[in-house]
Amino acid sequence: MPAIQCTGLCETPLGLLVHRWTSAGLYQVELCADPASPKIKAALEGPDSAATPEIEAFTNRIDQYFAGQLTTFDEIPIDESDWPPFFGQVYRACRQVESGQTISYQELARRAGRPAAARAVGQAMARNRIPIVIPCHRIVGSSGRMTGFSADGGIETKRWLLDRERSDSLFDIDRETI
Repeated sequence: MPAIQCTGLCETPLGLLVHRWTSAGLYQVELCADPASPKIKAALEGPDSAATPEIEAFTNRIDQYFAGQLTTFDEIPIDESDWPPFFGQVYRACRQVESGQTISYQELARRAGRPAAARAVGQAMARNRIPIVIPCHRIVGSSGRMTGFSADGGIETKRWLLDRERSDSLFDIDRETI
């Protein structure tokens, strides 16, 4: 793992979002529903978030995203340094899936240039360390069934994110209703 240079926290309707940065860019995003989570404690003990233009842009976009505004993360620099080449292909293809839309693992494999690699795409999605920015919540089973999501809340968080992208009115829903 590259050296983390700074760490920041953002409040979201799903809990705290921890973001970690290296000199190359955004390295990790974690959604933490439990404010007493060891992840939060570790983030608070890590290097503080500096007010760099990249971090300010990321924080603004996260705020916009959770406020129901159409937001992209295309200009956020990402640290890809330890991605296997195939994962990089998959993650770049995943970032092209439009907000509120879903595609299957098989379709993502096709878009990544490896049409027979749907299971390997699933492995890449399971190891995605930058959810929301690399929108793995938009990838579903071939039947349209919600499968796998490693963030706190699992499938319910995945469903909430998709619903948020499809409707501005969801921000009136309290986290407890998920």
